[in-house]
Amino acid sequence: MSQSKIAMLKQHLVSAVYQGHKLALDTQFDSWIEGGRIEPCSKTINGNGLLAARFYYSGVISINPCSAPAALICAFASFWLQNNGGKYDSRDLEFSADVNDDNSNEVELMIEQLCEEIELVQTENGPFELDGIRYDFGEQSVWIAEEFTLLGQISRA
Repeated sequence: MSQSKIAMLKQHLVSAVYQGHKLALDTQFDSWIEGGRIEPCSKTINGNGLLAARFYYSGVISINPCSAPAALICAFASFWLQNNGGKYDSRDLEFSADVNDDNSNEVELMIEQLCEEIELVQTENGPFELDGIRYDFGEQSVWIAEEFTLLGQISRA
């Protein structure tokens, strides 16, 4: 299974650099999921796959302490959402910035809705069963050739 979108956005912010400076130290970032909701789908995909459900949730990222301006953090987060958000994800985010005693801020970003699709593949002994077919987490059956040999003849007319 891959990382959640909120974890990917957090990693994007952790690695973001503006004018040679990081937004904060790696250890000052935290993220979590709130208010999750599962919507069953049961839709066949890629021949032997199953879109089992969509997981909707609110995602929160906290940076404490943070000396970077909230507008800078919001710009990085906003562009990430525009580039990586799916059709079920919120495009806007809420933020708060509370001043700490040392004049740094505790910044909190919240995305109202993110959506993760839960995809499974048919397997003989998978732990999930639907209509007599067993499924498990795994890579979809998409085969991409790493190399090939093209055989052919050139005919002159």
